[in-house]
Amino acid sequence: MSPSGKIKQMLRNLFNKKKSSQTFKRNAQPISSNLFLNEKTIKEKLGSSDDIMLTKFNITVGDGQKINALMVAVDGLVDEDLKRENILKPLQLKSLDYKPNSNLDQVQDQMQVKNIEVTSDLHDALNQVLLAKMFVLVDGYAKGLLIKGEGYEVRAISEPTNEQTVRSSHEGFVESNGVNMSMIRRRVVDQNLRFESFELGKLTKTDVKLAYIEGLTDPGIVQRVRQRLEQIEVDAINSDGEIEQLIEDHPYSIFPTVGNTERPDKAASLLTEGRIVILTSGTPITLFGPNLFLENFTHIEDYTSRPYYSSLVRLTRFIAFFISIFSPALYLTALNFEKNLIPSDLVVPIIQARELVPFPLVIEMLIAVLLYEIVREAGVRLPQSVGSALSIVGALILGEVAVSAGLIGAPTIVVVSLSYIASFVITPIADVVSILRVVLIAAAGVFGSFGIVMVSLGLLTHGVMLTSFGVPYMAPFSPFYFRDWKDAFIRVPTRLLKKRPQSIPMQKRDRITSVPETEENQ
Repeated sequence: MSPSGKIKQMLRNLFNKKKSSQTFKRNAQPISSNLFLNEKTIKEKLGSSDDIMLTKFNITVGDGQKINALMVAVDGLVDEDLKRENILKPLQLKSLDYKPNSNLDQVQDQMQVKNIEVTSDLHDALNQVLLAKMFVLVDGYAKGLLIKGEGYEVRAISEPTNEQTVRSSHEGFVESNGVNMSMIRRRVVDQNLRFESFELGKLTKTDVKLAYIEGLTDPGIVQRVRQRLEQIEVDAINSDGEIEQLIEDHPYSIFPTVGNTERPDKAASLLTEGRIVILTSGTPITLFGPNLFLENFTHIEDYTSRPYYSSLVRLTRFIAFFISIFSPALYLTALNFEKNLIPSDLVVPIIQARELVPFPLVIEMLIAVLLYEIVREAGVRLPQSVGSALSIVGALILGEVAVSAGLIGAPTIVVVSLSYIASFVITPIADVVSILRVVLIAAAGVFGSFGIVMVSLGLLTHGVMLTSFGVPYMAPFSPFYFRDWKDAFIRVPTRLLKKRPQSIPMQKRDRITSVPETEENQ
């Protein structure tokens, strides 16, 4: 970054800090020592909603004096047993030895709970109440106690639906950040694992966690992501996809420069490679970065299978990618511009199939692609029982019926079907493949092979210009890191992967210190 750019960045950060400080001062509201005034303010702010529970009770001091107290909680968000058995009963049935001090330490000692926080800001405390905390106020004290005690229902841990495996873990993330963090903790048992909390959305107060391993992850990447999360000021954050589009380096590119996964074992593996992981409350999908183009062709199960089969499968994914985006455009080019590329034995059958179709080949191809997209989208959105029936009906309509009616030629159906089947192998970028397929068909329909070459060069140029949190998106191909090619097109045996990827900036390169001796080495 140039000196002028650094100065601008410093001024921008200073302005954001000043703005955040002013916002905090404007919203902060001190707690009154008068419990009646606090109760009145709480009712004004939270209204008369049925789920807002204001529980009044008395705390007895050793000399028989009774002090009025109030608990604020949201019904359905807090654990009722914890609230009744561990907070209210101990405070009501057992008297305090002496009057509490200003921090209410004696009250804290009486409650049989953990994670108690003292606060003097009523506005922030009520926001925490809406995030499933309990708030205790005592008459005569200008401070309150925030108690963590979530009690809402959480979906049970189940197998991921989009990233299924045979030999790897069958656990998938859920919608609770607490459960998701525990699954990562079980896999990364390291004191340097860090989780930083962010609250995004003025109306939703969405809980977002930034995870990384201190001492391994590059501090520059962590700081870059932290700053972008802090700069998000929106009304609502409802999904991880919204955060992805707000923090990525190139929000207008068709390629995803921020990755996502629903597998805790993959998230843990990425953390040990020096990546960052972002957990979003309310969604079972986690984001990670830096995300390279190569990530779309790798799978967590590649490292549990034998390297030879894993290498074959990975090469198959690369071949499927090129078949998926190029096969319709090449078929169109061969028939309209380069007929000499068609084998002589296929010329007559293709011409006969084309005689009954009333549309030009490019229009026929686009119709077939559109119909396949409609059927695929309907199959994804409909209930599973209806979606399976739709796939059968769609195959009949797009297959036999369309060919028999002369709307689409049989060779076109075969080529488009092959393209879509190949795209199922590379699901992480299935949306990108759909766009590229249509772009290449349009280019081939107008310019033939010249159009395919120009679009391909444009995509390559665009790809090498992309970055993911400052890391080149096309690494290790551009820039060229030959050492990382051991885990690129193919995967060499695990004992040869002694270094972490050179493509990702990090503080520790060594991954394997020593391995057992084998019969071949003895």
